[in-house]
Amino acid sequence: MTREEYIAALKGALHTLPASDISDICGDFEEHFSIGLSQGKTEHEISAELGDPITVAGTYFDEGLEDIGHTMKESAAHAAAASAAAASAASSANRPAVTASGASGTSGAAGASGTAGAKGTSTASSGSAASGTGSQEKDLTGARLFVILFNILVACWAAITIYSTLLCFWGASLSLLVAGVGVFAAIAAASGGWIAVLVLCGIALILLAIATGILNYFLSKWTVIGTKAYVNWNKKIYNEGF
Repeated sequence: MTREEYIAALKGALHTLPASDISDICGDFEEHFSIGLSQGKTEHEISAELGDPITVAGTYFDEGLEDIGHTMKESAAHAAAASAAAASAASSANRPAVTASGASGTSGAAGASGTAGAKGTSTASSGSAASGTGSQEKDLTGARLFVILFNILVACWAAITIYSTLLCFWGASLSLLVAGVGVFAAIAAASGGWIAVLVLCGIALILLAIATGILNYFLSKWTVIGTKAYVNWNKKIYNEGF
């Protein structure tokens, strides 16, 4: 889970708290991510260390917060019902107990209904957030194991072969260049018709050395580009999975 996904899930679970409290709590977790990233950890590793955001958010609640879902309209309705019950009790003095009991039952039923609705909404919200968080998390164990074993068993040996072959090619080009220079040096000791032959051989060897050197340059360039692409692919699979 990335930093943005973790903070978003945490804010969703803390939505019943005051905005200032949510800001302070999320600021603390942003600081945890910054410290972890400075230590070379990935956002997925930091999220795993911090724990499930829904569970973490639960530690900031107490039993007195379960009625947070009541709105101002519900409170006003309860107050109006209480006033009406008091007026009815005053006008019907011959049976105060019955009226008071009825008002109390109505108020209790309304309160129970409001509380049950708030609890149901809170439970549904928590369940939805937990489901979303679970779907975002991914098990990277298999992908990381694949990357490690593939590099040890296959990629390592392939890299040794490719770079060794490339080194041999550069050695061959250098040998051709040295041979060409040596042929020109031998002209001083030659005589007659051998001078022309040695000149032609020297020129041919030097041209061949230049041609193979150009080819080796492009082979080296493509090898470096391929190596960088392979390393980036390894990082992607290791950190994000398949």
